[in-house]
Amino acid sequence: MFIYAIQCHKLTNPLIFTINYLLKDPNNIIIIHVDAKTNHTDFLNIKNIFQKNDQLIFIEDRVEVFWGSFSQIEATLKLMRKAISYKFKYFSLISGDDIPILKTSEMNKFLSESYEKKIEFIGINTNNDAPNRIQFKYPKYFHNKDHSLKAKILRKIFIKYANIFNKIDISELPSLYKGSSWFTISYEAIDYIFNYLEKNKQYKKKFLHSLCADEVFFQTILFNSNFKNKTYGLGILKDCDMAMRYIDWEKGPDFPRSLDKSDFTSIKTSGMLFARKISSNISLKELEENFI
Repeated sequence: MFIYAIQCHKLTNPLIFTINYLLKDPNNIIIIHVDAKTNHTDFLNIKNIFQKNDQLIFIEDRVEVFWGSFSQIEATLKLMRKAISYKFKYFSLISGDDIPILKTSEMNKFLSESYEKKIEFIGINTNNDAPNRIQFKYPKYFHNKDHSLKAKILRKIFIKYANIFNKIDISELPSLYKGSSWFTISYEAIDYIFNYLEKNKQYKKKFLHSLCADEVFFQTILFNSNFKNKTYGLGILKDCDMAMRYIDWEKGPDFPRSLDKSDFTSIKTSGMLFARKISSNISLKELEENFI
């Protein structure tokens, strides 16, 4: 069994494609967290577009997710808690903008063989600014994608005086690691994460006022354990490739790039498991013609 955990906030063609694609395999369970900022009517519309299926589970106790805030970690933990009740091989965390690249049979073969080898697909980045993401108590305006002059000034003032007024003691935390927030990890790895959190009650509290720490929280737990040595491509590949995600951080104009049909050849020849993020206006027909 494989778990595919999806974080989304609206219904898009990539999301419809991905769910329909994954439902074709009876060994797959799909767990979806819809941002609580999405109103209840739209939430029901997302649920109702798919016929009732025992393979498809929606998180009912939803979190309001804000960019860069602890809420992103909280939503992932809810997906993991739901997943851990199943005896699965791998848990793949993806967004509503992601699509699987491989055919179902190829995906299952790759993951089954990887599980036998005890491989984890979660990346870390050598450009590690993790401490700065945790050691300050970031105010809420950091979690709004506000590019106004006022917002820029407020952020600059905060950064200038953060060491004086907003410092958090993180000296008791283990070595911090940062990487892609999208990953594919084993049942054993998730079980280890929950055991770690149970034994280290202060760990999660240190992240409550962090900034973009969804790229730090899970990596730090696993890379300070024996799971580090089981990680795919450690010391060789960049973090996205370690997690087996095709993500274009280079071409722009947005970063990461919103992928469209001009990227299809590169996606299909990448050797990765998933591509993100797919432009929401791509038609279902284009996706089905190229990835089924």
